[in-house]
Parts: sequence; structure tokens; C-alpha cells
Amino acid sequence: MRNISRVDYERRHMYGWLVRVMRNGLTRQKFFSDSVFGGKRASLYAARKHRDAVVAAYPLPLRGNMFDRKTARNTSGYAGVSRTRSKRKGHYYDVWQAGWVLPNGKHVTRKFGFSEGGRSELAAKRLAIKARREALDAMGQK
Repeated sequence: MRNISRVDYERRHMYGWLVRVMRNGLTRQKFFSDSVFGGKRASLYAARKHRDAVVAAYPLPLRGNMFDRKTARNTSGYAGVSRTRSKRKGHYYDVWQAGWVLPNGKHVTRKFGFSEGGRSELAAKRLAIKARREALDAMGQK
């Protein structure tokens, strides 16, 4: 039950369902008490109805996935491109990765490694940026 949680708080005699929907950094929440709505099933029904109304009034962004938003933690300067560590066969190595979401909802990630004796970090970052840009162009985005 997305956005709905059960609350059974003995100490305060609170029993019911909590609806919590977050959109654009704001949380909209409401508590549905079993005693007010006439039982567990009735309060759940009311909570679902409220949740559906809130979600209809505040739908998710069309492209609300992690790859399309540049956040404050982004150090690359490009949405969907990040520097990270990968593990392969028990060894860790640094990579620049590009990510995007296909129209069918599948997440795709491409990683470009760099090392002291091989590809430079700048070259790996440029390849990641290029891979993401080409993928978005192929899908007709951006």
C-alpha cells in the first residue's frame, strides 16, 4: 500500500492509518483513526480514498527518475552522470557512469573506468557524458 502506513501506538492509544505523500519537497500527510472512522477496515478505506485524491491532485513528474535531475550532490555538472566506485572480481575501481531510463521504464547504466596507466579520468568523464547524450538523442529527449 504505497504512501499508507499502519500506526498502532499503545502508549497514546493511537490506532489508525497514516497517509503520507511527498511531492516537490513538501509532505502532505493525514491520519485516519480507527475510532473516528468506525474500525480498521473503514479507516483504511478512507485513507486509500484520500491517498488517491492527493496523488491525483499532485501527480509525479513525467520524468521523475534519478537520472534526469541534477541534485546538489551532483559533482559532474551533468544530470545522469556521476563518479562512483565499482567492484569486479573482488577488486574496487573508480568509474564515471552515465545512466538513463528507456521508454519502457528500464534503467540503463554505462560505466567508464580510468586508471593511472590507462584511460584518464577526464577521458572517462567525457565518454560518460557522450554516452548519455547519444542515448537521449536516440530516444528523442533533450
